[in-house]
Amino acid sequence: MGWNRNLKIDTLRLGLYEAGHCRLSREWNYPRLASPFSRIYLIEEGEAVIRHSGLTHHLKKGDLHLVPCHVTADYQCPDFQTQYFVGFTTKLEIGADLFALRRCDPTLKADGTHWEIFKRLVGLLEPLAGGYGRLAHVEIPLAVSVEVRGLVLQLAAAFLRTAHEPTDVELEREGRFAPILQFVDENLQRDIALETLAELAGLTPTYFSDLFVKTIGVRPVEFINRRRIERAQLLLGSTRMTVQEVADAVGINSSAYFSRLFHRVAGIPPRRYRQLLLGEESP
Repeated sequence: MGWNRNLKIDTLRLGLYEAGHCRLSREWNYPRLASPFSRIYLIEEGEAVIRHSGLTHHLKKGDLHLVPCHVTADYQCPDFQTQYFVGFTTKLEIGADLFALRRCDPTLKADGTHWEIFKRLVGLLEPLAGGYGRLAHVEIPLAVSVEVRGLVLQLAAAFLRTAHEPTDVELEREGRFAPILQFVDENLQRDIALETLAELAGLTPTYFSDLFVKTIGVRPVEFINRRRIERAQLLLGSTRMTVQEVADAVGINSSAYFSRLFHRVAGIPPRRYRQLLLGEESP
């Protein structure tokens, strides 16, 4: 697969957000959840249903499943399940995530190595993690961090072996638009004008907007709003920030507008989202 050589992975930055092992019941029911990090699940017992990218995946014992970053997914447990899970980012030098640039087969059959990797991963990280394996604000010892990096990248490699050759549109996204998407992600707390993005791309606003739709699939303003709500979902699930503080952190000064936008994108209000995700009352 020579086309993969276009991606410079020697500077790949691994970010770790969650990892663990848990038993779940029908309460594991999260609609329209999007994250800035990818998730890999290994089903140990029972059944899980995950819908994303236009497909419904019925996962059973031994299934290894990838939900790429920035993909909106529905999660459901019909009865019960036990699962291993890890949430991570694989940022490249161009600012994009590896799994945002390469389409992979989402479900694999786990082999003995995958089971051992997850058991070791959980053994290393579970004593350090917070609720539901949260690791975003946890200080991980150096030796553990080095070993964990190798383990997570082995899981990632299993899916990358199935990567599809990128289309011309995907290569355009990888090239011209990667710095634009990185700029958006790094400036969500600010007002982001169409003219600013067009100037970064060296295009007129009208032509930039049309090309953005052709390449990314939505208008720039819709893309920015989705990224804001995606970041808000992460903050609501991993911090004790109030809803107003989260709104401010993603560049929305009005809590009323933030709640309406969150409801439109995620399907539920932000306070309800936090309650579902954490099983507690929001501040």
